[in-house]
Amino acid sequence: MRLLMTLVAVLLTALSAAGPAAAEFRAGFGTRVITPQGFETWTDVDGDAQYNPDVDTFNDTNGDGVFEAAWMAGFQSGRAAKDVRDDLMAVAAVFDDGETRIGIVTADVVGLMANFVASVRTAVPPELELDYVLVHATHNHEGPDTQGLWGPADFESGVSEAYMARMKAEMVGALEDSVAALEPALLSMATIEGYDAALGTMDTRKPHILDPGIRVLMLKRNDDSVIGTLVNYGMHVELAWDKNLSFTADLAGYLRRGLSTGLEYEGEIVRPGLGGTTMWLTGNVGGLMTVLPGEAVVDPWTQEEITASGHAKAQAFGYGVASAVLDTALKPGGFYEDPAPTLGVAARSVDVPLANYPLAAASLLGLLDRDFDIDLFPPRLTTQSEVALLKIGEARIATIPGELYPEIAVGGVENPPGADYEMDPVEVPPLRPAMGGRVNLMVNLANDAIGYIIPKSEWDNTAPWIYDYEEETYGEIVSVGPDGAAAIHGTLLPLLQSDGPVP
Repeated sequence: MRLLMTLVAVLLTALSAAGPAAAEFRAGFGTRVITPQGFETWTDVDGDAQYNPDVDTFNDTNGDGVFEAAWMAGFQSGRAAKDVRDDLMAVAAVFDDGETRIGIVTADVVGLMANFVASVRTAVPPELELDYVLVHATHNHEGPDTQGLWGPADFESGVSEAYMARMKAEMVGALEDSVAALEPALLSMATIEGYDAALGTMDTRKPHILDPGIRVLMLKRNDDSVIGTLVNYGMHVELAWDKNLSFTADLAGYLRRGLSTGLEYEGEIVRPGLGGTTMWLTGNVGGLMTVLPGEAVVDPWTQEEITASGHAKAQAFGYGVASAVLDTALKPGGFYEDPAPTLGVAARSVDVPLANYPLAAASLLGLLDRDFDIDLFPPRLTTQSEVALLKIGEARIATIPGELYPEIAVGGVENPPGADYEMDPVEVPPLRPAMGGRVNLMVNLANDAIGYIIPKSEWDNTAPWIYDYEEETYGEIVSVGPDGAAAIHGTLLPLLQSDGPVP
């Protein structure tokens, strides 16, 4: 008996010295439908994808003589939705390591500004115990106006406050569902190279620089079944293009369905998916990253080259990204398995100089829900935004509050003839090499939507135009100004550098 008691005491001492058992890493996913409802349909008589009350007609379902439209965002104003092709979604994921709990929630809309993001965070019930919430818009150009820039006409907001309230409730609901679904999870990750050319991804503004690669985080159960997958890639969600009048999640929706359920053609699944819930996180898209009308996307199953903008092109691209992930999942060692994931968050607010005075005026007029501060000495306008670095095991997620030009991420910032400032680049060194994760995601339109983030040495708001362009480039029109990039870069870079590489 004395010997047994001695052995028990030794064992207890050893266990006490070893400390408490490591908490179990858990993950949960949730989805909610956020498709606009109850809008009146119309007939585009002249076929210009813009509602003209002198030409076009609408179905006055409530008989009040007023067109109750749902205004679509991302291209021209006056683009009213006619119907729904597929549902827009809020997709959420929650991660928990026993000490820290992080939530990510995405919405199939063009952009969500800082004030709305703050309202989402405030609406999250305390009992969810979320230490940080990343709020992301997929930058979908085939969803409703959520910023105020795409109403019935120029200088008229297309935002429906009722829709915004419903969307917020559903985003919070998706986070609630994710917490309720938390379960033990195994984390694996991959950076997938070599698919950019096959997808047809283009940088449509010089210098032609891509941030290549598809970055994936996958959460599995012990039986190898998939709980959920996060996919990060730099591409505008807009391939149905400007004449589309049907609400759709565009390529992000096809990616999610293709990866979770499988590639579907004419009602038949021709390649099975992985299962679970898939989340699309838009990567670095400034520049802008797209596939222009007339340029080809190759369908990964039929091998057809699709050049015409539309739903088939969006499907081909979304299924192309899904196929890249499916191919990699089948390769031995295609995904790295993180042995003991833990979580961390570092977030910083940033005062972004605002030199785009029409945007400031739009805020004063109530078209944009954007706050700004006025400094008198020296005189300037600033608007507050946020950057953050999330650690999910050996992966890293950097959040960007707008559309980052890829050269700021990977290098190659230039000072071409015609630029408004003759100067050396200031957004250096590039951000991505400073990230220390095994797999590094960069998420644009995260926690804010400040527009294009353009290197100051490439800023071009007055003629002569850079690179001998014949007309003004687009990015400056929807950018906060030439000093916005330096503010974002200067705040985010120290966060990345202080993190250090994964051992």
